[in-house]
Amino acid sequence: MRKIPEAVLITAGTKRLGFHLARATLSMGFSVILHFRSSDRHARNWLQRNPRFNGKVFFIRHDLADAPETVIKKSLELPCTLTGLVNNASSFSPGNLTDPGHLRHMFDIHLFVPAHLGAFFHKHVKSGWIINITDAAIGSLNTTWQNYRMSKLFLEELTRQQAVLFAPGCRVNALAPGAILPAAGSSRAAFNALADKIPLRKTGSPASLADAYCFLVKNTCCTGQTIAVDGGWHLVT
Repeated sequence: MRKIPEAVLITAGTKRLGFHLARATLSMGFSVILHFRSSDRHARNWLQRNPRFNGKVFFIRHDLADAPETVIKKSLELPCTLTGLVNNASSFSPGNLTDPGHLRHMFDIHLFVPAHLGAFFHKHVKSGWIINITDAAIGSLNTTWQNYRMSKLFLEELTRQQAVLFAPGCRVNALAPGAILPAAGSSRAAFNALADKIPLRKTGSPASLADAYCFLVKNTCCTGQTIAVDGGWHLVT
């Protein structure tokens, strides 16, 4: 009898960090379910160049603002066994407490959607794991990015609370990337200059984030942890 492959659902998994995590997931032998809202072109182009992964990559298009659990329902209908969830979907934009509409948007995508997906995942996947993607540079006050930072701080706390509530069947951890990729619209020179602010005097890379991700996937005795992959940036911000 053919073994049904284990699969990992990655929200916003078709580009940038989400897709790097998808490739790391494939390298560990899992299938991947890539959620996206608007475009899957980058991931599909890569898949065409790497046909050995045909049959191991699935795509689900959905707006997480509308019934987030839909992506898990659709994942459970695929010819694979859902075992992991990566809450990677994010919105990075400036805004502070003078804009309550923006605050609500940040909390919707960074707290309520992961909370909703995590609860639904735990209910239907009796043995598995969740990894929430937060941010290393959120510890200090910053009124320009106030709403974003607050929402990601709550995501870290959600990780701790879910780890206790969902144990022992489901492990819950988080990754806090630092300077891994240039922000959209930012130059490579500006990104490289961030190294001067980082204790290890270097920016990170998708490979460094993937290493930490693989550790959290494979280590079955680790839960409730947030691992910063940032060269120590969180220590000085």
